[in-house]
Amino acid sequence: MSDERTAARVGLCAGCAHAAVQRSARGSEFWRCRQSDIDAALLRYPPLPVRACHAFAPGEPEFPAARD
Repeated sequence: MSDERTAARVGLCAGCAHAAVQRSARGSEFWRCRQSDIDAALLRYPPLPVRACHAFAPGEPEFPAARD
C-alpha cells in the first residue's frame, strides 16, 4: 500500500487493484479507475479522496514506467 500521506490524500484508490496512476511531465498525478471501463456506475477519474466504492479490491495500484 502507498504511504500514509498518499492514502489520506487519495483515499481508497491508494490501495485498490483497479487504480492506475498517470503522471504528467510537470509532476501532477491523475488517479484513474480501470474498473470504470466495464462498470458505468464508476467515474473514470473519481474526485479524490475516495471514501467509499462498491468496486474496491485490495491490491496495489498500477504505476506506469517513468518516461525519459
